Amino acid sequence: MGYASLDAALAFVNNLPPTKSHLVITDTLKSDANFLIHHFVTNQLKGQRRVILIGLAQIFNHYFLISRKLGTNLLPYKQNGRLVFIDGVTHLNEYSLDTPYPPLKTPTTPTDTLNNQDLKTFYMIIKQYIQQQEQPLLILDDVSMLLSNGFGLAETCTFINKLKVLMESVDGTLISLIHTDEEGNDDIEQDAFVKSVIQSSEIILQVQPLGSGLAKDVHGQLSIIVGPKHLPRSINIQPQSMHYKILDNNVQFFAKGISQGVL
Repeated sequence: MGYASLDAALAFVNNLPPTKSHLVITDTLKSDANFLIHHFVTNQLKGQRRVILIGLAQIFNHYFLISRKLGTNLLPYKQNGRLVFIDGVTHLNEYSLDTPYPPLKTPTTPTDTLNNQDLKTFYMIIKQYIQQQEQPLLILDDVSMLLSNGFGLAETCTFINKLKVLMESVDGTLISLIHTDEEGNDDIEQDAFVKSVIQSSEIILQVQPLGSGLAKDVHGQLSIIVGPKHLPRSINIQPQSMHYKILDNNVQFFAKGISQGVL
C-alpha cells in the first residue's frame, strides 16, 4: 500500500480519498510533492479502483521506476487497463511536436497522448477513459504546466472545473498538483490560477520546506487543510501539520518536534 503513517493521518475510509471530491496538492521548487502522487496511485490500484494519470510534467518511466522502488509494479495495471497513463509532456506544445513516440506495444508507450491542441479536445480525450461505477481517480500532475505551455488562465480554470464536475458525475475523485512558489506571487495570472484551483477543493495537502532550512532527519512539512468546498457531513478530515522524511522505499510522516531517532 501507500505510506502507512500518511494513511493514519488522513484516516480516509479504506485509505482511499473521498469520492465526489477535489483534492489539491500544493508544492514549491524547494519541496516537490510528487511523492504524494505515488501514494494515491498505489492505494487506488491496490483497492481495485481505476486510475487515470495525466502526466503533464513526467513521462511514464518516471512513475514506473519510483513506484517499483516503493513496491508496486505499474506495468500489469497499465496492461489490463486499470491504470491509464496519458502523456501530456512530449507533444504538448509546438516545440515538442517532433519528439518521437515510443514504439507501439512497448511497456513505456502511453495509453494516449495530449497533442498540441486546445483544452476542449484534451477534455474529450480524458473523458473517454472515465468509466462509471468504478469510482475512478483522475490525477493531474502537474496542472501548473498548462499555463507554462501557453494555455490561457480562463480556459485552464474552465478545463479543471469541467473535470471536477465530470468526476463528481461518476462518483470519482480528482487530484490536482499545483506549484505555489512565493516567487509566483508577483505573477498576477499565476496567483489567480492558484486561488481558482484551491477555491474548487474539498481537501488541500500543502507541502512546504522547513522554515528553518535543511535538516538531516526532516525533509519538509505537510499540512492537511480543509478546502473551501469541504462538506463536514460527507468528508471527515482532521486539519493538522506534520513533518516528513523521504527514504529510499518509503516516506515517514511524524508530529512536529518528534525526532526520527525515537521512531
